[in-house]
Amino acid sequence: MLRISQTGINAATRELSVISNNLANAMTSGFKRSMAQFSEVSGASLAARPGSETGQGTVTMEVRRSVQQGNMQNTDKALDLAINGAGFFTFGDPNAQTGSEPVYSYSRSGSLSISAAGNLIDQSGAPLLGVPVSGGTVGGDPQPINLSRAVGGDFSKVQSINVDPKGTVSMTLAGGKIVQVAAVTIANFRNVDGLKSSSGTKLSETGASGPPEFSRATYNGVGDIKQGTLEGSNVDLTNEMLRMIQSQQAYNGNARALQTGSEMLKSTIENLGR
Repeated sequence: MLRISQTGINAATRELSVISNNLANAMTSGFKRSMAQFSEVSGASLAARPGSETGQGTVTMEVRRSVQQGNMQNTDKALDLAINGAGFFTFGDPNAQTGSEPVYSYSRSGSLSISAAGNLIDQSGAPLLGVPVSGGTVGGDPQPINLSRAVGGDFSKVQSINVDPKGTVSMTLAGGKIVQVAAVTIANFRNVDGLKSSSGTKLSETGASGPPEFSRATYNGVGDIKQGTLEGSNVDLTNEMLRMIQSQQAYNGNARALQTGSEMLKSTIENLGR
């Protein structure tokens, strides 16, 4: 009995931790809520009562991530991007050394800025990856999208930065000339539930997710890109608060049961000792 109550406390604690993380990131762009999944521990037959079973409590099986699309929020900022549909932005390692094996991370958050080196980067300094565009030809390995090289390091020539629904990044220069820079690399996975949370809204691939399948926006089943827009989190505050109340009640109920069981056990031992 004591062990069963303890498993209930452990499960409720895990659920409360997951809910707290959801609530803490309710206003984080691109955040995806998580849900703890539980299972009953297999029962054990009672020798005194053949055929009957007693439950052994509960156990956390996994924490699953909801990939439901968040609401699109207009910001009118040229460097805010959102994916409308499936897929993830692909980011490189901000601390990567020249010639090192590429390390990718993936996110639905497209809040970008321009680094001192001219790369499009996220808030952690990780560069957004894309493939070169030249004369209408798109191709090559994913690499940081660098705007500086396209204008010879002189951003005073740039009137606007544009990203079309297919993810093509271009700049309009003084005089109206348009220079195409790159096409944003979008990653998709065979099993997006298998992605592992790394930091913030960043995800990394695992054996369960399978390797990334890179493509451009609107190709191979991935969504289109909306410029001047951020995807909000998919956390429903009301639903999370209700789940928190239920989990707190479950915790309190199991704690009371554990205390009662302990008192009964103590009383039994004292009576046996008389």
